[in-house]
Amino acid sequence: MAQSLYRKYFEIVPVNNLTNFQVNNGTDQISFLIPALNGATLSTRDLVFSGRLQINKDDGSAYSPADYGTTDVSWDSVNGAHNLISRVDIVSQGSGNSLIEQRRNYALINKYRRGVLSVNDLVAGKYNNQHMCGNSSKASQNYLGRAALNNLTADQNAFDFSIQLNTGFMMDNVQPINLGAANGILIKIYLSEIPNALFNIDPSAGTIANNNYNIVLQNCKLFGRYNFVSQQLLSQLNGVQFRKINDLISVVQSSNDTIANSPMVRSLHKMVHIFQPNTSTSNNINANNTSTNQIVGLKKYIVSNNGTRHPYNYDIEVTPSISELPATAGVSGRVSGNAEQIYLLIGALNSQYPPVHSLVNAENQAVAHQDEANAKNNSTLNVNGVAVDYSYGFGGFTVPMTNNLLQLNVESSLLTTDSIVPTATRDQTATMNAFIEYDAKLQYQGMMLNQ
Repeated sequence: MAQSLYRKYFEIVPVNNLTNFQVNNGTDQISFLIPALNGATLSTRDLVFSGRLQINKDDGSAYSPADYGTTDVSWDSVNGAHNLISRVDIVSQGSGNSLIEQRRNYALINKYRRGVLSVNDLVAGKYNNQHMCGNSSKASQNYLGRAALNNLTADQNAFDFSIQLNTGFMMDNVQPINLGAANGILIKIYLSEIPNALFNIDPSAGTIANNNYNIVLQNCKLFGRYNFVSQQLLSQLNGVQFRKINDLISVVQSSNDTIANSPMVRSLHKMVHIFQPNTSTSNNINANNTSTNQIVGLKKYIVSNNGTRHPYNYDIEVTPSISELPATAGVSGRVSGNAEQIYLLIGALNSQYPPVHSLVNAENQAVAHQDEANAKNNSTLNVNGVAVDYSYGFGGFTVPMTNNLLQLNVESSLLTTDSIVPTATRDQTATMNAFIEYDAKLQYQGMMLNQ
């Protein structure tokens, strides 16, 4: 197949024609228009969203590093700058302005998908060149308070960021995008509310309130490159296949509960279940709203398809269960991590067997458990949950699930008096996000989206 004849780099500013975007008392939606361009394809993996971040006080003045000696605030160290985003919409600019993809719950999806990285990857900026991540909440806090620099005004002092937007159409597409056939693309980025983007490291300190902060993004740009190709190649690009993710939200209401979902898709890849205490799901500045810890005291789980155990015909048991451990188990790192449960989770996140290293490990689980026991947010590195890989790691392998009922039975310490459950949270149910990852195909003719 013919290769690119030549490449041309571009830089786009927001169509809003604004200099600053901010969550409070300003515009919290950033829109970029990539125009239709005949003869060119778009390499979405080269697209980078960049800008400069300021965290300001409610009077508009800047927080400095000294302020954080008494104000203990941070954000998710795995997400970094991605934590600023709540939703991304991608819209075709052709007739009818068809919605191609809407990535809701953006920060939580980005968090579990980055579970395949290691701590060193986070620090070095793998897949993003300046993503403001770190190995702890305190490390990430450094990006929120900025020191005064010589010859720069307070308004100019800011931290630069540069990230790839983590959506299927932008990162998981199989073919390059035919910009002429797609009639141009509009990308809308919605910023997160303050309680969802930031959190107290130590809520007992009580030193921050919601209206004490404002997130300000300056000098926002989208840059990438066009690939100009032959007409022969363009004629073959009549659509684009990419990975979409839907979030089905349920509530786990007992220590032995069964949740049922129906994907209704033609090509299912995996289902990733992320559990969150019901007081930490959103709008809670004393909790990390993008935490991906395991459901409290997991004992075992069972997966079934239309009433038959599939793809595992046995219980995935955690032995000894976390509920059998003392409340102080996390202090010494003695947290039960069932090898098979972890193996299946890492394998699903990596989409390959055997799985490779990741943030899913016993050390991160132990620290997360200790944070929960102490009601603090010192570390956000833990990525855990229940995941089922239906593509079995084979490239191009599709699993139709158009009329299937998938059930997950989970036995845990939820709503019990097990010692592993902090006393203050023994009345909490848990929100379960069931993220369905599947193939979608956009046909340029009529802008039809099949899934």
